[in-house]
Amino acid sequence: MSKSRSRRKSTRAERPQVETSFVDHSHNIATCQRILRSLTGAMIGAFVLIVVLTTFSVGEPVQIIGRGLYFIILASVVVSLVVWAVRVRFEREMGKNTHVAAEVLK
Repeated sequence: MSKSRSRRKSTRAERPQVETSFVDHSHNIATCQRILRSLTGAMIGAFVLIVVLTTFSVGEPVQIIGRGLYFIILASVVVSLVVWAVRVRFEREMGKNTHVAAEVLK
């Protein structure tokens, strides 16, 4: 009698996990997209600031700020690649077709 009760409990617990994982992947993919858009904006903004600052001056403070902005661009690129790889993994787990460029991760 105790075996049948434990079986019933386990099947009830498994059903929501399957549904939840599908929803979580959709949410995670959307979050990855938001992160990628934000990082793209940060890269473009940093690049524009570097161009504007060096147009008006090449002094020591501008060089320091420009170097910092350059490292922001590099960090954004690395984080973007990692987030992109995670997003592709989520899409594959959901069974979605990924872009041809994602075939690199096989």
